[in-house]
Order: sequence, then C-alpha cells, then structure tokens
Amino acid sequence: MTLPTLGIIGAGKIGETLARLCYARGYDVRAVFSRRKSSAARVAGLVNARVVQHAAEVVRECDLTLITVPDDALKVMSDMIAHDLPKRTERDCGVVHTSGVHHAGVLSSLLNVNIMVGGFHPAYPVASADSAVADLPLRGVTFAVEANNPLMLRWLDGIAAALNGRALHVSAETKVIYHAALAIASNYTVTLYALAQQLLESIGADRATASAALDALVGGTVENLRLQGIPDALTGALSRGDVGTVAAHVDALQRISADVLYLYIALARQTYPLLRLRGVDVEAFERLFGEKKAGNKDALNRPRYSEDEGES
Repeated sequence: MTLPTLGIIGAGKIGETLARLCYARGYDVRAVFSRRKSSAARVAGLVNARVVQHAAEVVRECDLTLITVPDDALKVMSDMIAHDLPKRTERDCGVVHTSGVHHAGVLSSLLNVNIMVGGFHPAYPVASADSAVADLPLRGVTFAVEANNPLMLRWLDGIAAALNGRALHVSAETKVIYHAALAIASNYTVTLYALAQQLLESIGADRATASAALDALVGGTVENLRLQGIPDALTGALSRGDVGTVAAHVDALQRISADVLYLYIALARQTYPLLRLRGVDVEAFERLFGEKKAGNKDALNRPRYSEDEGES
C-alpha cells in the first residue's frame, strides 16, 4: 500500500509526537499548521514539512490530516476547514482527530465537502514529545481507530503498525467507554498512588520514603500484570481470603476518613469477580462490608453496582 502523505493541524505534544514518529518511519509529512506560528515552524523543521497559513491548506495538500487540537476546538476547526473548502475534492482525502473521548461525528461538517473522517487516539500518556518519541514505539501501544471509509481504515491501521502498535477499532457508540477505561487505568492510578502516599506520610514517612516504597510496589504489580495477567497478578489480603486483615484495614481507615474508607470498600467489592476466578469465597467479605458497624455506617453501605454490571 502506498503510504498517505500526512499533515498536522496543532503543533502541541501529540501533534509533534505523531509527526516525528511517522516521519522517522518513511511517511512524507508535508504541511503543518498551528495557531502559534513558532510551534508550527519548530515541528515543521523536525520533519522537513512546510508551514502553512490556514488549516484548510493542510487538507488541500495532504492525503491524511491529523487534527491534534484540544477537544473543545475540534468542531470549530472542522467547521472552519469545511467553510474554506467549498468545492468537493476529487481525490481521496481524510481528516482524523486524536481525541480519546470524541467520536468522528465531531468532524461531520467535513463530510459535506467529500472528506473522509475518523479518529486515531494513542492509549499512551504523552507527557512530552521527546519522551514519547523515544518510548512509545517500545511499548506496543494500542491506537483507537475509527473510520467511515475502508481506505481510511487501512491508512490508520497502517500507521498503528508502523509505530509498532496495534489498532483497536471503535465506533461512535463505544468510543466514550474506551476512553473511560483508559481514565480508570491511567488517571486514577495516579489518584490512588497519591492517596497511598498521603496515608504513608500520615504515619511519619517522608515523601521520598513513601514514594520509594510505592514505586517498587506499583512497578512490581504492573510487571506481574504483564507476565501473569488477571487474576494471577492479584496479591494481598483479598487474594488470600484474609478477612481479619481487611477488617483491620476497615477499623483503621474509618478513624481517618469516611471517604477513604468508602473508596477502599468500593474497590474491594469490584475485586470480587477476580477473587471468584481464583477460588476465593467472598461471602465473609460481603458480611464484613454489609454488616460492619462503623462510625460512618453510610460509608460502608452505599449502593454499588451488581456483580453482573461490574463484569460487563
């Protein structure tokens, strides 16, 4: 398959990362547009591309344009491009965004000028372009791919493969669930880490000591997940059916914070399906969480999703 020529609209971290990675793998990145001309010039210089003055010029010049602007600007940008391209293009031409939560419909105005639309979102936390360019190809990153045309699908699948990744095909109906899953796994891992760090500091550990303890623990857990998978990567009191230890946790946490206690119990309950896969009887935990008398009874007995809902 002939590689599509590429264009970039939005010269931030994502735009720069994808431009540099694709360029390094043989893609012709022809044009870059950004509101900040200095950013466009910098990225264009890295990939031997031309800086253009209007977003529509990128679409005119390239087979496939990646819009990497903030989510709230996607519709405005696509409407502006559609307005500036009044004539229907006679060649295959596509525009995709890199939003994790929006589906391709946010670009629907481009369909009126015969532009294929889609989405291409890397399931990867891009903290900086330099680190992502070095690390992303080593991770086997999954890219959420949405396309309204078979050619566009081939193009996007091809880019995912070129970046040593894999494509996960999503639809308008499933895109937001995909993104919520990533938020739980990535964003809330940071939240839980910060909470655990605060608990360690509350008993006298300094920040460096708390971080060192958690870095080793979380790193080992991720490695266990990679090597052993679910449910075997699960360790700790729940995995052993150790009700006494969990009860001690409940007693200690209820003296610190009702919110922290509620979160602890909610996460434990969501672990039930994994425990059952390991042959652990969860009935004792259910009794503990449903009948335990605590200072904040509501924190122990708030409604939760059913087991069927939790496993869907």
